[in-house]
Amino acid sequence: MVLLIVALILVAIGGLTIRLGPRWPRRLLFRAPAGIIIHHTATGSTVEGEVVDVSTIDRWHEQRGFSAEYRGHVYHVGYHYVILPDGTVQQGRPEWMIGAHTSGFNDHLGICLVGNFDSRANPNHAQQPAVPTEAQMDALYELLEKLMAKYRFEPEDIRGHNELGCTACPGDRFPIEELREKLRTRN
Repeated sequence: MVLLIVALILVAIGGLTIRLGPRWPRRLLFRAPAGIIIHHTATGSTVEGEVVDVSTIDRWHEQRGFSAEYRGHVYHVGYHYVILPDGTVQQGRPEWMIGAHTSGFNDHLGICLVGNFDSRANPNHAQQPAVPTEAQMDALYELLEKLMAKYRFEPEDIRGHNELGCTACPGDRFPIEELREKLRTRN
């Protein structure tokens, strides 16, 4: 009987890990994401004449099968926020919803900046912006301050996608260390 109870508990924990991610206690008990992951679109601000924004990314992610449904609304975009080159912040998935942006770390909030900040993939700066714009960085900083206060994150809880997976995202031109340092010294 004890073995059966232990087995049921392990199955339940395994199910929670699959559904809510490896840091499920934080999400389940505190209703909080585990951290924040920064991405770039690895495109210019337009693709084939179309502006890259949350709607465009939503269509791309729909084609890749990144969908989740809640109360009749289907979200395809895997990110929680998208920041356009002019600094406009667009909402993707709701914050409480598991993302679809970093394998094994979708319990983190995903923030994606439009642009290709990787010098290997975009060596001649053909895809613009090739570095985050000042407006994007200002908007990102402001968004991060709000999320850090809301969820009690530390600067170390904010990572680039490349720090958690085999990818160049958000690119070597994205100033992740400078961003964390600025967040450490904020008032």
